[in-house]
Amino acid sequence: MGKTVSENEQAQVEEVINEAGKVYLPPCQIACPLDEDIQRSHTMIALLPPDAGEASSRMIEIGDEIYEKNPLFPICSYICGLCEQECNYKDQTGAVRRRMLIRPIAEHYLLYLETKPPLPAPTKEKVAVIGGGPGGLMCAYILSRKGYRVTILERSQELGGALRYIPRYRSPKNVVDSTINNLLRIAHIEAKLGVKIGDGGKTLDDLKSEGYRAVFIATGTPLSRPLTIERELVTGADLEGVMSGLNLLFAVNQERVSPQLFQGERVIVVGGGNVAFDVARTARRLGGDVALVCLECEDKSSKDGIPADIEEIEGATEEGIKIIYSRGIEEIIGEDGKFRKIKCPRCTSVFDEDGRFNPKCDWSDVIYLEGDVLLITIGQGPERALFQQEGLLNEMGRLDIDHLTLMSNLKQGVFIGGDVRRVGFAAEAMREGMIAAESIDRYLKGEDLKAGRGKEYEGASIPECLEYKPQPALKWAPAEARLNFEPFEKPFTLEEVIAEARRCLYCGPCKSCKGCVALELQPEIPEIEVNEDLCSGCGICVGVCPYDASKLEKTEKGLISVIDDLKCKRCGVCVSACPSGARTIKDKLAETIANTYATL
Repeated sequence: MGKTVSENEQAQVEEVINEAGKVYLPPCQIACPLDEDIQRSHTMIALLPPDAGEASSRMIEIGDEIYEKNPLFPICSYICGLCEQECNYKDQTGAVRRRMLIRPIAEHYLLYLETKPPLPAPTKEKVAVIGGGPGGLMCAYILSRKGYRVTILERSQELGGALRYIPRYRSPKNVVDSTINNLLRIAHIEAKLGVKIGDGGKTLDDLKSEGYRAVFIATGTPLSRPLTIERELVTGADLEGVMSGLNLLFAVNQERVSPQLFQGERVIVVGGGNVAFDVARTARRLGGDVALVCLECEDKSSKDGIPADIEEIEGATEEGIKIIYSRGIEEIIGEDGKFRKIKCPRCTSVFDEDGRFNPKCDWSDVIYLEGDVLLITIGQGPERALFQQEGLLNEMGRLDIDHLTLMSNLKQGVFIGGDVRRVGFAAEAMREGMIAAESIDRYLKGEDLKAGRGKEYEGASIPECLEYKPQPALKWAPAEARLNFEPFEKPFTLEEVIAEARRCLYCGPCKSCKGCVALELQPEIPEIEVNEDLCSGCGICVGVCPYDASKLEKTEKGLISVIDDLKCKRCGVCVSACPSGARTIKDKLAETIANTYATL
């Protein structure tokens, strides 16, 4: 039987505010740019039946809940993991592997996605989204849900933006295509491809004359940053064999290069981020003998530590890629117009005392690295022509945007966000799309764009346990078997997914989860009451509570125990341990049992 409206309302999560006035959540959810209800979905996954057939409908329900907040979650299940970086478990035995938990849900959900019913057809004002990357797609989806008629204007011949640069061994093309195509269908989003805005193409005034009442610009950062040293361009970048790593990734994903492009050649990749490692591992798969050189040091705990994820570094090392740390590029040296080697002084520091990127080198400590191909991958930048022509840059030549609402301070009704504003992860660009959609909705309704939006957050601490369960290892194909573009990370089985979800410590408040209510294990979150007349203030409840939810307070009658409702998990340990019977769970257990028997 389906739930009634009131039952559905009981299962809706609530925003929990602590005494400091901050939104109180598990740290994983705070870290998630999209505010996914991570604890809730972990609860629901943990209680899946181990039989795949029986679990199917429940997995679709879980997918539906995640899709509401993140329609790109099938893609994120391959490429994200920001929440894991803040998991309370990370400093114990290792973070809960959220990405691997969600992937089987996503793969199952993709089959259903082809038949997922569309949203109601939008009827409100027209809104233009310039750029079809993660930020633009997210903004378009939310606005369509709110009833606006949205058109994405994309200059290339396919949507996805930066998602189209991620190697297929990390992000399968069919997953990206299916997720994006179904998002357009479900949300009634119109996509116009090959449309140029600015720099000789359409202007914002043209869009206004076509009836668009607001515009979100999310054009990303398609340009590779040039190689510099002490703010000066490094000479030799125009030599044959010197290439942009970003261009290589795009060309490979478009299947425009030979599978043996670098066979027998020495390839040097410059850069220390995840994209640089994507380039290095791609070049290795194209037959190259690859070395990666970076300014940063090997110690990731240092302020000058390499920024790439540890899994990227480990994977590259296993695949035979040599990593050369703490070296800058002073000069690119050629012979007969072709690249031959680079001159690399030792980098003594990457960031200055104020935390600004300001590399310093020891010019007396120099090595030379010889190669046939040099792939520069040190970051990306935006195309500025549109912003210059439309008067969206201030006198300093920078985007002038309200950072809370993302509306331009120089032109009303124009909103700017995503990587073009601040380069980050795909989920962070999607967050900017969410913010822009909320702002556009308020703008078109004539509402205050800022009211109630500047929230502060506080993360729940880790519960105390006698021991913490070990983190499961990732399962990778052997290095010699994975030098191709097939996904090499083996998915968890359903049993492994359930076991890993059960490893979650469920740190956050019950009311911001309500997974047990959604699963109909209980009709509502129960309360625990303390009978002050019976409480002796012995403190046993304080000693046994793993969540730090029990405290002793002084009153006129003496010490009595109190409960911190934000931290209490209603586990009942304190109730069982109380020698005076002063604590009671108001959980309607007897009523639930009676109703269950009545249905048999």
